Amino acid sequence: MTNKKNSNEPIKTMDGFLEHLRAKADWLRNVPTTQFSGRYLLMLVGVIIVIFAWKSVAVGKVESDMAKKLESERMSITQQAREYADQQYTKEEERFGQVLSWAVRSELIRNNIDQIEQYLGEIVKMKDTERVDLISDEGQLLVSTDKRFEESKANDLFPKEILNLQKITLKSDVNNNKILVIPVMGLNKKIATVVVSYPLQKF
Repeated sequence: MTNKKNSNEPIKTMDGFLEHLRAKADWLRNVPTTQFSGRYLLMLVGVIIVIFAWKSVAVGKVESDMAKKLESERMSITQQAREYADQQYTKEEERFGQVLSWAVRSELIRNNIDQIEQYLGEIVKMKDTERVDLISDEGQLLVSTDKRFEESKANDLFPKEILNLQKITLKSDVNNNKILVIPVMGLNKKIATVVVSYPLQKF
């Protein structure tokens, strides 16, 4: 008797399981036709809109931050390159000025102004060189490669602080020019100043 009862239990369990599966299948078939309330639909649409809006804002902020960082790095690299180029240029100008001062001093000691004029004439032929002037320590304009200034006074061309410089200096003047000031030193004191004028170059 007991054995017969136990043998019927798997059949009932299997029937229940199949009934459960049929119920699930019926529910799934009815899902597409189930009507959701308008409030739930609006909430769903609202959530989707909020998600997309948040995503757009987040992506925009990341892109903006990256653009700012890249621009900052670009400006920093450009500034470093400019400073390095300026330093190298200044060093080259100082070397050039030193050699020129030696040549001019040698000819000045011999009072050979014509030879100095030839030197300065060759320099002004170089690219971007506008004018070269030689001024005595007393402030007299000895040579100018621009003949319009031959009768000018040195103080009319350059301020005293320029003519009083004691070392090779690269400066900008009021005429939007760059000038290389080259003191020509004798044995004990400065005997003249050479001023080379260039147009300012854009980096």
